[in-house]
Order: sequence, then C-alpha cells, then structure tokens
Amino acid sequence: MSKISSFLLFILFLICHAKDCYCQKEISISEVNNQGKINISDHVDIYSSDKKEHFKDVKNLPSQCWQQNHNPNTINLKISDSIYWFRFSLVNKGNANKYFLKITNKGINHLELFSLNKNSIKNYGKTGDYYPFGQRPFHSNYFIYPIEINKGDTSIFYLFCDKKNENLNTALYLFTDNEIKNAENKTAISMGMILGILLLAFIINLFLVYIFKDKLTLWYSIYIIAVINMILSFEGFDFEFIYPRYPFYASVSRFISSLSTLALMIYVMQLYVKQKKDNSKYFYAAIVSKWLNVLMIPITLIIYQWFPFLVTKKIHFYIFITVQITGILIILISTLEKIFQKYKPANFYFIATVMLLFTGIMSSVVETGIINHNVQSVNPMQWCFVAEVIIISIGILYRYQLLHKENQLLHDQLSLEKINNLKDIVETQKIEQIRIAEDLHDLLGGQLAALKLKIASLSGDQKNKVENLIDDISENTRNIAHNMNLVELNENMLSTIFSNYLIQLNKDQTTLFSFTQIGNAYNFNKETELNIYLVLMEIIHNILKHAQAQEATLQFFFNEDNFEIIVEDNGVGMLENNKPGMGIKNIKKRIQKLHGQIHIDSKAGNTTIIIIIPIQHEN
Repeated sequence: MSKISSFLLFILFLICHAKDCYCQKEISISEVNNQGKINISDHVDIYSSDKKEHFKDVKNLPSQCWQQNHNPNTINLKISDSIYWFRFSLVNKGNANKYFLKITNKGINHLELFSLNKNSIKNYGKTGDYYPFGQRPFHSNYFIYPIEINKGDTSIFYLFCDKKNENLNTALYLFTDNEIKNAENKTAISMGMILGILLLAFIINLFLVYIFKDKLTLWYSIYIIAVINMILSFEGFDFEFIYPRYPFYASVSRFISSLSTLALMIYVMQLYVKQKKDNSKYFYAAIVSKWLNVLMIPITLIIYQWFPFLVTKKIHFYIFITVQITGILIILISTLEKIFQKYKPANFYFIATVMLLFTGIMSSVVETGIINHNVQSVNPMQWCFVAEVIIISIGILYRYQLLHKENQLLHDQLSLEKINNLKDIVETQKIEQIRIAEDLHDLLGGQLAALKLKIASLSGDQKNKVENLIDDISENTRNIAHNMNLVELNENMLSTIFSNYLIQLNKDQTTLFSFTQIGNAYNFNKETELNIYLVLMEIIHNILKHAQAQEATLQFFFNEDNFEIIVEDNGVGMLENNKPGMGIKNIKKRIQKLHGQIHIDSKAGNTTIIIIIPIQHEN
C-alpha cells in the first residue's frame, strides 16, 4: 500500500510542478495549407491574471495554471478586471511559409504576440485600440499578426490580450497568404456595396429635400450619415481612415455612433408617422428615450476617460444595452399604434424596426457572451441597416404619394366649394337685383305716377316741362329695373365672360378648359343672355364636380338661323340608370323657355352636350 501511495504522490508532484509538459493538441500547418484557414480557438489554453505579467514569467508557468478553452468556435470570457494570455502550439512538417493569425474581435485594448521555439523568443509587436492604427503589424480593420514557422519546427505562441473591465468574445484564425488577401477583399467588396447603397439613398433623400422642402427628408438624410458612421465604427474603418492617430475614440466610437443613430431614428420616426402629444400615448416616452440616448454620449466619454473601472464600465454597458433596446421597442410600439390608427406609411417603419430589433438583440446577446457566435466578415446587422434605409426611403416616397392625393382631394373640395360659393353669389345677386328692380318699378314708378296726376292740375308751360321730366324719370326707372337683372351682361359679353372665366378656372382646376368661337356673335336680349349664362355655368359646374375629366371644350357657333353651343369632356360620363338631377332639369327648362333643343351623348371617356337656340326667336 505504501508503494502505491508513493507512486501516486510522485505522479501528482509531476503534474503540479511540470512547467512545459502539457497535453495541448498541436496545430499542423499542413491543415492550414489544405483549407486556406482554420479556427484554432478550441486549441487554445487560457491564463488569467489580475495584473500584467512579463512574458518570461508567463512562459514558465506550470500547466495547471492554464485552462483549455472548451468552446469549439470562440473564446468567450465574461466581463471582469482580468488580463488574459492565450497559448497554442504550431508544428510545420512541410516547407517554410508565412501565415497570418487573425483575432476577430475589433475592440481589444492591448494585444502582444510572442513565440517560443527552442528557447528562442520572438516578439511580433503590440497593437490594439489603445495604440495608433499605424502601429498595427498588418494594416486591416481586424487585428492580424503575420507569423513564420520554419520547416520541421514546432513553435509555442503566447498572445497577451487586455480587454479589462469589458466582455471578451473572440476567435483565433490561421490564414495562408492567399486566403487572408481573399478575406480582406471580400470585406472591402461588402463594405463598398453597403456604403454605395447608403450613399445613393443619401443622395436621393437630399434630392427630395430640394423638391419637397420637408424637414423629414432633411433629418432622414442626416440619419443615413449617422448609419454610415456607425457601420464604419463597428467595422473599425473609422479608426483606420478618419482618426488613425487618436486611439481613445476607437474605444468609445461604437457606443457614441449607436446612441446618436438611435436618437436620430426616434426623431425621424416622430416626423415620419406625425407623432404628436395629441395623437399618441407614447409621444413623451419617445421624447424621453431620444434624450436618454443623447445624454448617454457625454456620460460614455466621461466614464472611459476618467472612470474606466470594472464597476463603472459594467454598469455603463448594461445601461447602454437597456437604453438601446428600450428605444427600439418604443419605435415599434409607436409605429404599431399608428398602424392601428390606419396610417399606412407606418407599416414601412414598423417592418424596418423589427429587423433592427432582432439583429440588435442578437448583437447584444453575443456581446454580453450569452451565446457564442463569431463573425469574420461584415456583420449581418450592417446589411439590416441597409435594408432598413431602403424600406424607409420607399416608405417616405409612399408617404409623399398619399400626401399628394390628400392635397389633391382637398384642392378639389376647395375648388368645388369655390364654385358653389360663386354660384350662390350669382343666385344671390340675381335675387337681389330682381328685388331692387321690383322696388324701383313698384314703389318709385307708382310714386312718380301719383305725382304726375297731382301735377295734372297745373297749367301752362310749367306743367308741360314737369310732365316731360317725370316721363323721362319713369322711362329711366323702367330701364334701370330691366337692366338690374343683367348687371354682368351687355352686348357681345357672353364670349368675353366665358373666355375669361375659363382662363381663371385653368389656374386652379385639374380639368383644362379651352374656348372657341366661330361666326359673329349675335345680340340677344338680356333675358336670353341671362338664361344662356346660367345654363353654361351649370354645365361647367357639373363637369368640375362629377366628370373627373382632364380636358373639356366650350364652342360657340353663330350662323344665320341658330346659335349652337357644344360642350365636350373626356370624363367618366353620366350613369345610364341615374335619374337626372335638379341641375339637368333646370338646364332643360331654360332651353325649353328659349324654344331651343338640347342633346346629351354620354359614355365613359366622352360626354358631348349640344344646345341649339334658334335666332328667329329673337325677331
């Protein structure tokens, strides 16, 4: 029993004190050559420490200090104040080649790579968000290290990784030279397509700003620029091309771009669905959410500049996630409310927001480490933003189409009201003129007649002069009473009145009228002219109200025997089974009074009215 115990103790001693004897699976370079790239995350050992240690101390750590990564595709480490070292072993049984180690997380603060080969140490350099972009070993929005392994060599690599006080979710890939170029090209093409589509949408919305002079399109154009900035920041291209010498902003740009983009998205939603306090229960919730996103921007800068501690960063991160998801949910609820209110354009914004909510939740879940997911190319969320911009741009165009129809309907109603008011004024004037004429005839005429009887008792020249004067006054009174019925009309005025009237209508109406006269105008008596005038006004009124015509013509034909009027339009026509209204009855009654004839030929696309008034009636 004592021998067995001694043997077990000896084995335990070896396990606890062996420095370089670990059962780590070596990665064969031939496997990388065959596939072009491989994920080595499950071949990685992990060592965590609460302080930064020198590489010479780390490489001498005993094996029990290292823990093998058990996730097959990613290295998922929760938020902590620890610093990590990753260790993996590469063996090259073929020819010497150059390879590339790619770290898929773009937001790591400090990275430093070492290799150990037969006690020979090589330092591949420092990089990370806290270093200028030009210091990167390989110029890419990802962190990439070029490495070399000689033929027949086995090298142990140690990667120092500091993402202190933040969640660390990443993967490690090995690439061949050709494959890393292909991966970079694919990323560049994808980003080029995304940015091209967004810039095109931006230009289109700027054009809409110029056309409609609308605040919505102006702010949506600004929102598209914010989306472009957010995509650049999440992919690390803003650090590469905009501020490569200012690494601090790279650590906060993702937060700031997300906050500013969502604040603009909420404001654009309010403009898009016409959300106001008197038509939405969620108006103030949207206002508060919008300003919370704005307020989080300076808070983020203050925390990362002066209080970059575990507790503050952790609280900030979860508040950030809560504010973002709450903002998107408020947009969804607000647009859903407008959908229930039968506002059709809200459907576009709702669909676009659902897509962003899903991808935003997935991104947050991955970022917090709830699930393991590794993305090597452009994040699908960026394509969701592209789809969202396209959907909402289409929605804005649809919204303007509805507004145009509403404005056209309102314009038609106002025009109809204007015509009705004009008709009422004409009728009122006619009644008033008749009343005045009757008063002149009955009152003033009667009084003048009585005065003449009283003057009859006079004698001599004075009597004759006064009687002649009274006769002149009576004659003038009768003329005034007769002409009061036709204040608008005098000789040859029908053509002028309708020519000028149709010109005015063409300025305000969708129906385009034209006027033609053939022959010399006939001098009708005033009663006939008034009846013709009222007949034509009724016909024009019916065209504007019912015909839905694009064009209409009014033609006067004067000949020796008849005055012919032809009115045509290309509207919907009169319904065959529809009983004639009061307007048509009045028209026929007036034509009959003039001993004239009226013919109506109506079908869809064309209505022709022919009126024939005999001139003999005037003799």
